[in-house]
Amino acid sequence: MQEVPVRPDFDLLYFGRDDAESDVGGAGLLRAGFMRTAAYNMVMRGRKQLVIGRKGAGKSAICVMLADDAAKRASIVTPDEISADEIRQFELQGLTRQTAKQLIWRYVLAVQIAKLVLHHARTAHGKTAASVSQLRKFLLENGELNDDPRWHERFWKTIQQLRSSLSLEAFGIKANLELGKGTAPSEGIRVSQQLDIVEDWLGRAIEDLACPTGHGPFLVVVDQLEKVWSNDVNSDDMVVGLLTASKHVSSRFRNIRCVVCIRSDIYDALQFPERDKFRGDEMRIEWSAEALADMLAVRAEASVGSSGADLRLFGDYFVETVDGRPTATYLIERTLMRPRDLIQFANLCRDTTAKNGRNHVTAQDIVEAERQYSVWKVQDLANEYLINYPFLTDLFVLFQNSGYVVDRDAFDQRLATLAGTLRSRHPRFAEVFTPRGVVSVLYGIGFLGVRRGEAFEYVHDNNLPLDGTEHHFCVHPCFRQALHTVTATGVAPYRPLSSRSSYALGLTPSSWLGPHEVSMRGDAPFLLYDAVDDAGARAARMFRDAPVAPELRAELLASVSAMLADTRERRGTSTSIESAVEQTRWVSQFFGRLANDLAENHELAVIADRVGRIGLGLDELALGLPRYDPRPSEMS
Repeated sequence: MQEVPVRPDFDLLYFGRDDAESDVGGAGLLRAGFMRTAAYNMVMRGRKQLVIGRKGAGKSAICVMLADDAAKRASIVTPDEISADEIRQFELQGLTRQTAKQLIWRYVLAVQIAKLVLHHARTAHGKTAASVSQLRKFLLENGELNDDPRWHERFWKTIQQLRSSLSLEAFGIKANLELGKGTAPSEGIRVSQQLDIVEDWLGRAIEDLACPTGHGPFLVVVDQLEKVWSNDVNSDDMVVGLLTASKHVSSRFRNIRCVVCIRSDIYDALQFPERDKFRGDEMRIEWSAEALADMLAVRAEASVGSSGADLRLFGDYFVETVDGRPTATYLIERTLMRPRDLIQFANLCRDTTAKNGRNHVTAQDIVEAERQYSVWKVQDLANEYLINYPFLTDLFVLFQNSGYVVDRDAFDQRLATLAGTLRSRHPRFAEVFTPRGVVSVLYGIGFLGVRRGEAFEYVHDNNLPLDGTEHHFCVHPCFRQALHTVTATGVAPYRPLSSRSSYALGLTPSSWLGPHEVSMRGDAPFLLYDAVDDAGARAARMFRDAPVAPELRAELLASVSAMLADTRERRGTSTSIESAVEQTRWVSQFFGRLANDLAENHELAVIADRVGRIGLGLDELALGLPRYDPRPSEMS
């Protein structure tokens, strides 16, 4: 038995907080354990300005670290929920909805840049240029100046300011002259003209600062748009307005960068004419298994104070394998390839181990933690897409207490029983509740994988869309425990005879030999045990050659292997005829149950029939009937 290492610093092991905002301070590990990925490096160098990723993929972590690295020359803008309706409903007479919302964002971004410029002029430059002083006066007159250049006003205040007319007296322009309310052709034109003046003076102040190259750019990062997005036309206009405003600001000012971080489901839902102009700015966050494992190791090192060769996370702190898989692989396979998932799972494993009074994470601790983690992930997925797909919890019912591999026909039958109820509950999404529509949704959010070749692929593997020809689907491993879908097709695994009493066979101990005396050839107990071994070998050959999903094949072979091991143990401990008959009948019943489970899938009907015949043959032999030589139909 492998010696379990003793780690006195196990109590220090920690992988950080779930969200970047909390992880950056206090007991957080974002600064010490941040992975400077390709996405981060591309944005930091100014080559990409649009960061796209799923919830939990690390967008906010990139935002926080960008702002942290840029020190006082950076600001993070996050819309507030209380202003959500005002932002979405904002319109200006004479302008399209998108253009009106673009003006909101142009003003917000200009104000944040102005604050950064003022703070930088005060801390890094000596004499202040007149244009910088005028910029400060403008912010004061419009209630936009505060001590922290990274802080921004509530968006509803910004909207009120735009509607009521900005004060431009700091720039020598009286409110009642040609830019006044009564003289502009429309409300929208008036606001647009005012913003042009503000931006002109902001650009003049930046030029007058004449920052040397070493000072670096000013950076404004916009994050957490999901707070004000509601999957409607106004929300789309709000996001498109931001994208066009950010591109305008980045091109309008020298030494200014504007970065937008946006959830992939929001960005992918947008449709607007100039989308092709943003392709070069896009940077999608994608994590490989190796990068996730490295992230976990870096965070572990930061928490316990060790590094490199001094720390073997999987070996010294975690068991090296779980269920025959390397522990890192086992954990990562139960994530949607996102850092947040892995951090949550690893922390839960560590906490479960501590609760169980150990200082080394065992396989049992991980399996126990997985049950709670799986419940979290089902809940989190429903909450993540609550706006887009409020019906997800109803769809998950289709996969409860069944196999995690399902073919198209079986899925269609399940959905048919629920489609009417779904349409009545969620009439807005009635067109979605077709087999193809539901599969597309569940595949797109990572809940289902599709069979391509010999393996199942998930959307995070290659981001390929469905083509409509897929016929086999698989529930992602991280959701299976919560839904009680722990076998590939609902096939019950083999359980040793010792787990059941003899009464479970339907016979009393005195009648194990059946109604008549058993007439056997040769050494009866060993004949029975040999027959069970032969039946297991034939079944294993059949399963290895059968055209079934790899997951199902692995489970079937594992069950046969467990049955053969149980039989060998029984044979080694008892050679009585009663014990041999009991074991043989138990195995025959296992094959019978297995045949029934397989027969529920019409594609497995032939295999189910052959498995059933193997079970019947064993039963006949155990009851002492004159035949046991395998029929041709029983042979593989």
